[in-house]
Amino acid sequence: MRTALVVVGLAIVLTVLAFLFRDSLFPAETPRAVDPEPAAQITQKPAPSVETQMEQQAEAFVAKLTEPQAKPVPAKSADHFVTKDQIISLLPESSIEFTTPREIERNPALAPDTPITVIREAEQVEAATPEKIIAEAGGDLDKKIKILVDGEVRELTVREVLQRYAANPDDPISVVKTVQYFEITTPAELAKDTTLDPDQELKIITKPYRLEAATIAELLMREGTFDPDSVFYVRTVRPGDDQGIWGIIHDGILTNFAQGMAIRRGKEVNTYKIDIPRDADELLNDQSSSFLGKLIYRKTLESYVYNFTKNRMGRNPDRISPGQEIVIINFEPEELISIYKHFVSEQG
Repeated sequence: MRTALVVVGLAIVLTVLAFLFRDSLFPAETPRAVDPEPAAQITQKPAPSVETQMEQQAEAFVAKLTEPQAKPVPAKSADHFVTKDQIISLLPESSIEFTTPREIERNPALAPDTPITVIREAEQVEAATPEKIIAEAGGDLDKKIKILVDGEVRELTVREVLQRYAANPDDPISVVKTVQYFEITTPAELAKDTTLDPDQELKIITKPYRLEAATIAELLMREGTFDPDSVFYVRTVRPGDDQGIWGIIHDGILTNFAQGMAIRRGKEVNTYKIDIPRDADELLNDQSSSFLGKLIYRKTLESYVYNFTKNRMGRNPDRISPGQEIVIINFEPEELISIYKHFVSEQG
């Protein structure tokens, strides 16, 4: 009995000691710091600098300035900045006659089997994007075009069309265009066409005919190689071009840059234009050459003159013939961008 009490007492003592010295005998595990949940990182794109914005505007302006024309550019009335793939129409207007089926039948110079070309017109519907519509209108938002809406042809301004489709800018727009096509036939075949009225006016070409047209690249094929991204200013020589090629380049830059170019970004359409002073090519006060003067001088020396009546290319900047030649000037896109940036910077 006494032994049992001693054992019980010893057990109690040991229990008390264990409780008192529990931290020493059995050290608690040091709690580890819990890494906080990574906070959602909000990365905000820094706003583009003024220089970057101007660069983007300049690139967009030049891209729209050089949009390919929907139709061949007539050699008789060219005044465009174009790419090497732009087609120039070399068809002389004098070869087109206005006549009627009755007059064709009575024409002694035309045998029944003489090949003639009838120039017909037809309306066709094309799916277009807002960008294409803006480009084909030359940036003129007040130009009227025809569109097809619910089976009905409506004539609206480019601005009205853009407003109409502003909510869904990616939807194709059905544009109605009048196009010309060339049909080679004979007076005998024409006489059998019951859809034609005998006195209906027709546009025909009675001379042996093939469509005379060429791209800028084809016209310059023998003149060496050009950068694929080159931009060409083409302009028909006019009677009033008394300042030669210098004056042509000067007027071309001022006119085309000042006409304004509508550029769509998202749902907004902004018009970018630059009013370049007419004397910007003159010498500066210190008698040094101006930015524009140096550029025009260099481009004058690099110019080509194509005589579309004689199918002949030349490089004499001092001799140009109104009404029968077009001047072709090669620009690099960076040069046009530099013009935009230079004069935008000057105007603040």
